[in-house]
Parts: sequence; structure tokens; C-alpha cells
Amino acid sequence: MKIITVANIKGGTSKSTTAIHLALALSKRGKTLAIDMDPQADLSDFFFPEEPVEFFDSGNTLTVLNAETTLSESVKPSNDIDVLPSIIELSDLSYLASKDFSMIPRLKNILLKTKYDYVVIDTPGSGSSENIASYLPASIILVPVTPSKWAVRTVAQVLKKVDEAERFDEQSKKKSVLILPSQWGTSQKQMDLLEKLNTIKTLKILEPIPKNDSIRDRTETGKPLQEGSAPWKAFETLAEKLK
Repeated sequence: MKIITVANIKGGTSKSTTAIHLALALSKRGKTLAIDMDPQADLSDFFFPEEPVEFFDSGNTLTVLNAETTLSESVKPSNDIDVLPSIIELSDLSYLASKDFSMIPRLKNILLKTKYDYVVIDTPGSGSSENIASYLPASIILVPVTPSKWAVRTVAQVLKKVDEAERFDEQSKKKSVLILPSQWGTSQKQMDLLEKLNTIKTLKILEPIPKNDSIRDRTETGKPLQEGSAPWKAFETLAEKLK
């Protein structure tokens, strides 16, 4: 089983978009679970765009972490993927975990007993408890990076958070951190930034996901990428790299 946590401490870096389309691509290669650890629930909205918020109350990431429901009771099928949805109340996790610290490693302990081939975890831009709980089970931390002046510094911050997670659970294997340039265009400025990222020897840089309006448009309307399109091919390539 490969557990891939999609993470970046900065908002607007295509974390949810990446998690969604990566999970869809991986689902063709094996049994896949997508977990929404972001209280904004964008991944959940993509897979269940017509469902009211009450649909998620019977089982979600918070009820699983709080041991109110089991994983099997809580996942909901969509597009040949099992989805563990989020709810806005997940934003209370830090407070709840301060009273019951076992909530933080619970996700890892649960996932180790499952039989999925792939697990993809979407994370919030902030929220230390949600992120640590998401980093702990991961074998791969996938960091989408958009072409902004903060790109290098945000990667450095994610690496610090990964180090915190590894120190939290000293028995876990060292995690592979992969940088995914996302929404990347072909301007000289963006090419220069990509070159700068590639010069940092400690980083593993993947092939960029190109900037394409159809990725945004289809994600916002709850539609998978058009098969055979350039964005679809980019996520197929990513899935092959990570499988």
C-alpha cells in the first residue's frame, strides 16, 4: 500500500486539485481511498457535488479520528474510489486532540490495517493537528508548488513539518518528499524559478503539471479531466511515477 499525502502550508497551491485527479488516475491502477483532511472539504465537494452537508454527518474524517465510526462505516463510493469526506467541524481537531492525544496517530493505525493499494490524503493549508495526522501514515509527501516568489520558502516550511512528524513517530520509516510544480506556464520567469528549484540538491522535482484552464473548470464543476487531454496525460504520468 502506498499512502500519498498532498501537502503545502500555503493556500492556493492546487493541493485539493492534485489530490482529486491523482486519486482518479490511481484508481485505474488499484483499489484507491481518498481522504479529505481539509475542513474546507473541496475534495468532498468534488466527489459529492449534489449532496447536502448532512450527507457527511454519518461518517467522516472527524468521526473516524474521534473513534465514533469505523473507516468502513464512513467511506462513501464515487467514481470507483472510496472517499472519506471531511466536515467543517474538523477545524476543531487541535482542541479535541489536546484532550485526547490518541486522535493524532489514529489515522495511521487504521490505515495500516486496510487493504487499499493507494491512499491519497488531501490536507489544509494550515492546522498543525490535521497536517501531523496526515503526515504520519504517509510513505510519500507530495508538495504541489505554484510559480510564486514564495515557492522555495514554502517548500522549506513543509520539510520542517515533515521533520516534526518523523520526530513525533520515531518508529516510522523516513518519508519521501516529492515536489510537484503545478499550474506551471512557459514564461521565462517561471522557467527560471523551475530551474532554481532544480538546483536545490536535496529536493526531488517531478515533471510539472501544466497551467490549463480546463483543470480548474472541470474541478470546480465536479468533472474528471477529459481523457486524452494534456492535463489528463499529465496526471496519468504522475500516477505512473508514484504507483
